[in-house]
Amino acid sequence: MSYMKDKYYNRDLSWILFDRRVIDQAYDPNIPFLEKLKFLAIASNNLDEFFRVRMHNIHNLVVEHKSDKRTGMTGKDILDQAYEYNKKNIALQYKAYDNLMKEAGDKKLFQLLKYSELSDSEKKTVKKFYNKKIVPRLDMQRFSKEYKFRKNLYFLMETPKYTYTCPIPEDLGRLIETGVDDHYILIEDIMRAMAKDLIRKYKISKIAVFRVTYDKNKPYDFLNKNLSDEEYLNTMIHYVDTRDLREIMRVEFSGEDEEKGRKYFTKLMGISRKSVYKIPGPVDIKFLTTLFKKYRDHKELVFAPFDALQWNDNNNILQYLDKSPILVQYPYDSFSVFIDYLEQAVKDPRTTKICITIYRTEDNSDLLRLLREAAAKKIEVTAIVELRARFDEVHNIEVAKVLKEAGVNVIFGDKVNKVHSKICLALHADGTGYVQIGTGNYNAITAKGFTDISYFTSNQTYIDDATKFFNYLMTGQKAEYNLLATSPHGISNMVIANIKKATEAYLRDGQGEVFMKVNGLTDIDIINAIYAAAKEGLPFRLIVRGPCSLKLGVCGPKENIRVKSIVGQLLEHSRIFKFQFGKDHTEVWISSADMMTRNLERRVEIAVPIVEEKPKNQLIKIVKVFSKDTENSYVMNTAGEYIKQSEKHGISAQQTWLSRLKWRKYIKTN
Repeated sequence: MSYMKDKYYNRDLSWILFDRRVIDQAYDPNIPFLEKLKFLAIASNNLDEFFRVRMHNIHNLVVEHKSDKRTGMTGKDILDQAYEYNKKNIALQYKAYDNLMKEAGDKKLFQLLKYSELSDSEKKTVKKFYNKKIVPRLDMQRFSKEYKFRKNLYFLMETPKYTYTCPIPEDLGRLIETGVDDHYILIEDIMRAMAKDLIRKYKISKIAVFRVTYDKNKPYDFLNKNLSDEEYLNTMIHYVDTRDLREIMRVEFSGEDEEKGRKYFTKLMGISRKSVYKIPGPVDIKFLTTLFKKYRDHKELVFAPFDALQWNDNNNILQYLDKSPILVQYPYDSFSVFIDYLEQAVKDPRTTKICITIYRTEDNSDLLRLLREAAAKKIEVTAIVELRARFDEVHNIEVAKVLKEAGVNVIFGDKVNKVHSKICLALHADGTGYVQIGTGNYNAITAKGFTDISYFTSNQTYIDDATKFFNYLMTGQKAEYNLLATSPHGISNMVIANIKKATEAYLRDGQGEVFMKVNGLTDIDIINAIYAAAKEGLPFRLIVRGPCSLKLGVCGPKENIRVKSIVGQLLEHSRIFKFQFGKDHTEVWISSADMMTRNLERRVEIAVPIVEEKPKNQLIKIVKVFSKDTENSYVMNTAGEYIKQSEKHGISAQQTWLSRLKWRKYIKTN
């Protein structure tokens, strides 16, 4: 067991460390004031997702007295450590919050006040608001264990006879204006200050604000490859309708002594003490996003806006692709390049078929409009709509309906493995055409804040592979590809084979390296392949944004592995692989897949090598800039801690590309 424990980090604990890196942005002097508030809100949002989606796995280990297969840690060990990690994160988050609130006052930007700090006239305004808006909404309920806390925040009130809970109204907003410009008070502070009458009436001895987070990760336990599309759709609708709040994963509270409060809520809710968190400030600071929106007109307090590069309309993008492939990087290059590509394909009289995979797209998207237009023009349109995009299921059911009504052939792909690939093929009658393959979703909104690679080509080898791939999704008929690697299994096989090949070349002529940029590295087979190669001295340069289960210092004296995480203005989302095989040659790949077991074994993902000279060199240059990044990089040490790397004349990959925008006129690579 100790051998296991020494080889891998627990994925969930590593995930919490990523949240710490997000919180750390609020301490970075280079980040504008309002953006710091936003990072603190993002950290809260991330943690909510962790408790809703991941925490039940840890609880299951506790209940079943099992250990985590990778690390040998018991469920209780992980729960205890998760509590300690989160407690440290919360302390850092709220220390930053207090500093920033003070700074907002010093800057004369806004003030978030307690009731006791209000002037008499403000108290009057607030009292009026309370009597008029809040009193009619007060809903005191006797506490019951069966009750589901569906609202975000609640008051808890203890009387000699009963315990009462009262939801804090959500639709009135969290930040209440006091009648003085830029002065606010939190709605719960008003309610607490006005509770004197209630306290007298009910003889209240204890009053606290609390919040309950439930497990929302209901498994898709109905998967069966023999389901017809209609049965599958109906089952999905039923799944969404019945995905109610499950067990309690976390309780947060404020306004009560830590030890007493934790003991109290543990007993009251019948949960583990390690699921109860005392919050040193307002519970749930996602309201900071509201402040960000209210004040973002102060240009010096937010990141400078930038104009993503658009395609030059004087050039027909398809005619350009006939001569040369295109590789773009969102959001420096605009997502509208993809929309231009699709629009031209719909207009092109040669187009007979359009096939696309859809995982998460925005409301009223140009993408859906163009697919409907294509169907109206009698182009044969096939959309693989993945319904199991977690928490986007309802949206995707709607997308499927809209496309179906427009005459699009909608299929739900592989009923067992989630289709997470990003590929869009436009075909001509003779089998030629164009294909786009990417690392990110077809979503114009996220493409403004997520960095992703998108590759467009008319190269026939790619077209043939893409045609076979869509045929596989439609018929289930497996195919042999010339270039593509697909999961389940194909991508991990490709990565492991290339690591072995690079090791052999390295041993032969002393040169070689593997570069990987992914959002998560937790798959044991991949990590073991890295370990085997690192024992031989093959250098690895890994950029892992989120959870990383790989440990440093386990491969002996020749180990040469560097792991870093880049956290910056934009969310790093592209997956890029570079394999240098000795002196001979280098391969670069892009993929929709992370190096996580679910992506490699339970999803339909795509990885593709960029073989054409121009885009290949472009991607190698992109890798170089990522490798040189110091200013947004956190470097993992042998203790598994992530240390912020900063140098006097260091570079930020993201800021480098943003600063280059003004020199590049439009997307054209010749």
